[in-house]
Amino acid sequence: MTLLIRTIVILGALLSQASLAAVEVGTVAYSRGVLTGQVDGEPPRLIGKGVALHNGETLNTGSRGFALITLDDGSKMTLRPNSTIKIEDLNIDKGSENALLSLIRGGLRAVTGFISKARPNAFRINTSVATIGIRGTEFDARLCEASECQQEEAASGKTARRESRVVGRIALLRGKASATVDGGESRVLTAGAAIYERDQIQTGIKSYAVIAFNDETRATLAPQTVIRVEEHEFKPEQPDENNSFLSFLQGGLRMVTGAIGRLNKKAFRVATPTATIGIRGTGFDLVCEGTCVSSNAALDPAADSLLGKFLQLFIKPAYALGDGNGMYAKVWSGAIELQLAGNMMVLNNGGTAYLKDNFSRPILVPDIPAQLRAMGGAPRPDKVPMPVDAFSEAAPGIISPGLYVNVRKGDVAVLGADGKVVNIGAGEALRASIGAVVRLGFVPAFQKYDKFPDPARITLRAEKMLNLFGAEGVDKESMECTVQ
Repeated sequence: MTLLIRTIVILGALLSQASLAAVEVGTVAYSRGVLTGQVDGEPPRLIGKGVALHNGETLNTGSRGFALITLDDGSKMTLRPNSTIKIEDLNIDKGSENALLSLIRGGLRAVTGFISKARPNAFRINTSVATIGIRGTEFDARLCEASECQQEEAASGKTARRESRVVGRIALLRGKASATVDGGESRVLTAGAAIYERDQIQTGIKSYAVIAFNDETRATLAPQTVIRVEEHEFKPEQPDENNSFLSFLQGGLRMVTGAIGRLNKKAFRVATPTATIGIRGTGFDLVCEGTCVSSNAALDPAADSLLGKFLQLFIKPAYALGDGNGMYAKVWSGAIELQLAGNMMVLNNGGTAYLKDNFSRPILVPDIPAQLRAMGGAPRPDKVPMPVDAFSEAAPGIISPGLYVNVRKGDVAVLGADGKVVNIGAGEALRASIGAVVRLGFVPAFQKYDKFPDPARITLRAEKMLNLFGAEGVDKESMECTVQ
């Protein structure tokens, strides 16, 4: 009886493994040169265009080949030559979305699908030195061994230049927040996420965020607050060219100004629906509700749950319980200038003003009403420290061994072996080694000018061109073989 039970258990385990291996999770969309696949416990197989891929399958490209694979969540990946990647697990079931891959050798160029958009951090790529968490992104990842990447860098004949357009980062987040650019696709913000010029940022119900800008300006966004970064240019060595212009469209905003305001007070402005705020080395609070709210403050449903989306249509922010109209401004450090309709009023430290609309003169009042003052528990920004090395970047130099990641769109979070998480956004790059994860002030030339195609650009026409000419700079004759 015991033997029978053991036999049943063994057979069950074997059937379970076979069932797992049989789960199809993607296909080979294109291949050149040698491409093999191997599921654990099974012999390797030669695969090519149209062949299904499975959970647990390890893919290997030859020394002169590359492949484009598509996964069931819509992700596309170009596997570079001499690359090994394993599809550990991919699940597209609603509510259980998950993707885990292992990059063992070589590199890939990727455009992720709906899993990374549906559940931030649910799409991960493990490597020997770090784990990449992906949040709806286009990115490249490359494991550089010995001097191979340095040799490619030198052979490219290109000079690496600073590419980052990041002007701020999320220093603190409670709840949910999102950002859009010019009414485009929304992206979910997380702690450490990058902020860019033209970003319109919104916090959700019972949520708040603190943004740290690269000049040490900090801004706290209370629940259901909307601001837009119109312009932000910080050049420490050229203060005359510095400029920061924000639009405050709705909710509650708490600010402490940084180097731009200190070096050139006229270079820092905050536009509101009722007045423009000029600063004099300042910390201040603004509350805008009711008729004060800008028509451009379109609420972004991505910042909240389904219930939150419904409630946003019918309720004001949790802290907004006043008469429903106008803006309050309170100074707690320095002074501000309220500029409106050709008039100006200076509001000094400790002063509070009420502006009904952009036609009425400001009225001095004792304080912001108590029900508005708390701003949903959002902290003063000067109480939130600047993130350590949030804007520190390594300069161009020798390309040493390690994992190199650069982002073309979206953002990634890389967890290093030391437990530290480093976030990078569009136009940024980093290097991860056993010792640490370091942001780079440039995109390495071997990645920026990679001759193997970006998967987002491989169309049917592009595929025909590849069939004729191969990847840029790769002779058809130099390929080991073609499998299609």
